[in-house]
Amino acid sequence: MDKKQIIFTGLGGQGIVKSGVILAEAAVIDGKHVIQTQNYGPESRGGCCRADVIISENDICYPRVTNADIIFALSQKGLDKFIKCSKKEAMIIVDENIDVRNIKNYRRFNIAKYTEDVLKNPQSINMLCLGIFAEITKIVSCEALKEAICRNVPKFSIDKNLLAFEAGINMASVCA
Repeated sequence: MDKKQIIFTGLGGQGIVKSGVILAEAAVIDGKHVIQTQNYGPESRGGCCRADVIISENDICYPRVTNADIIFALSQKGLDKFIKCSKKEAMIIVDENIDVRNIKNYRRFNIAKYTEDVLKNPQSINMLCLGIFAEITKIVSCEALKEAICRNVPKFSIDKNLLAFEAGINMASVCA
């Protein structure tokens, strides 16, 4: 695997930053080099936010994503704002309500609706996303992601978070 630059984007309160932290920790568990940074506006809830993760087999020289290989977007505003930071052939993963316009390489899932209607837990949206990400990209192992989830969520919520993660894996494998 060469270096992969990833942007998670969405709205404050969706767990975007936590997704980046967990993905970065999973990459470390898998023995990879990783840098994770985040950026969000003064509106911590509802404003546009971004988590960057760079994963590589080698040293990483610059800590920000400048040319994303993958963008995972849960909001139109986030996709519109950060699409310019991606490669032309970048993989774009989005919620079903996002307009991808003329983007060719995208995958669309009913993420928000599924967390509300099926999981009955909208707070698990980021874990569902990590499952989708894991199944589609295979950049980090599912075992490492599960371990990172367990380390980064409250103990009382581990089972619900792992359930959402597994649901994401299943969702992506069915749509493959």
